[in-house]
Amino acid sequence: MPTRVAQAPAAVGYKPILKRLAAGMIASLALSTLILSQDAEAERLRTDFDRALQHDPEFQSAIAQRDAGVETLEQARAQLLPQASSNLQRSQNNTDSRTQTLIGPSDRSFSNYPAVSASLQVRQALYRPKAWANLAQGKAQAQYAELNLLAARQDLATRLMGIHAEWAAAGEALASAQASVQLQMRLAEQLQQLYRAGDGTRTDVEVAKARIVQAQSAASEASINVENSRLAWMQMTGQPGDAFADAQASSVQALRLREHLADDLPLMHASSERWQEAAREHNPVLRAQREALESARQEVRKAQSEHLPAADLFAARSYSKSAMDNTIGTEFRTAQVGVQISVPIYAGGAVNSMIRQAQANARRVENELLASTARMNLQIDRDWHTLMAARADATAQRRSIEALKVVIDAAVKGLGAGISTRMDEDQAMLQLLNARRDLARANARALFAWSRLMASLGGLSEASLTDVEPVIDSGSKRAVFR
Repeated sequence: MPTRVAQAPAAVGYKPILKRLAAGMIASLALSTLILSQDAEAERLRTDFDRALQHDPEFQSAIAQRDAGVETLEQARAQLLPQASSNLQRSQNNTDSRTQTLIGPSDRSFSNYPAVSASLQVRQALYRPKAWANLAQGKAQAQYAELNLLAARQDLATRLMGIHAEWAAAGEALASAQASVQLQMRLAEQLQQLYRAGDGTRTDVEVAKARIVQAQSAASEASINVENSRLAWMQMTGQPGDAFADAQASSVQALRLREHLADDLPLMHASSERWQEAAREHNPVLRAQREALESARQEVRKAQSEHLPAADLFAARSYSKSAMDNTIGTEFRTAQVGVQISVPIYAGGAVNSMIRQAQANARRVENELLASTARMNLQIDRDWHTLMAARADATAQRRSIEALKVVIDAAVKGLGAGISTRMDEDQAMLQLLNARRDLARANARALFAWSRLMASLGGLSEASLTDVEPVIDSGSKRAVFR
């Protein structure tokens, strides 16, 4: 008995220790998960952009188009390199022949006799103006393909920033609408009490009920916008469709836009004119179209070269053998080295037609470049003014928020002093919620306009998104823009 009494407390004593160890391990795992999630959030835009580069179908299509476009340069180079070809033929033949002799025609037939022939030819271009123009065109087309891919990267980054801006604004609108529903319900209850006490009207009660419905409708619309933004984010970043991944994605929240985001966004230029001037030089779409214009001009050269002669150096060796009755074991071995010159004389006017067609296409591409430049200038001007208007709107909303905080503080103090009512505080709270919602919308407009301005210079990349995120997201731990 003493032995069992001594062992029982020892066994019981291990349980609290094990519980404490398990709790410590759980806490450690939770802390590690929190740290990892915070590190991931610190580079949210960079991570999303990397995923979108791998999974977005539009960008994958642009990659395939680039890969196809750069092959034109290899094809053009191949035309100026040595060309080698060989031929081997083995056949069974039947031949009927007639020859004139002194005594008349002589007919002979050779049936089912074998013949073998083989040849090897090597050719090197010496003078081919069309091939040289084709090489220059291939270089322009390859550069065009690369620049189109760069433009697709900018478009992808802009779409990603637009999704995050809409998601953040919708999230703030949802929180504001949900809080507004509660406040409107409380206001309706207060008005109902006043009506019962004879100090209010039926109209005030019905209007309050209608405002509750309006707030609920706004909350429902904001919830739909949040889910739509989340779905667009999932599709762009290639989130898998299994239940576990959907649960993880549903836990991901929108960026929390800083109150001073619109003012803190870094601007590379101080006016729309400077942005337009820089974009004319750096915009990937305009650069691609300039390469397209160069390609069209080389097409004119290719068409004009059809009037010029061409010269090739060639070497050939051939072997043939047959076994007819009168040529048993006959063999021929031939070696050739020479220069071949081709001179076009007349093609029925087709060459002149191709020249006119190529010149017309070059004029079309040139005018498309001018039109694209005009559209870019107009878009930059719109984005610049949108950014400036969003900045002014954000400033006004921040001032309204500060003023409403003073009003709410005064209402709370007045409620204690008996000179104000709960309704006064609730009305000010509704205005504060609306001001916060409008501030988020203004910052979202500013963010999207800024991203379009940066994309016009080809300036949206993994590094720039990482650097600008602390300016955008209030949840980020980093605080400076390099």
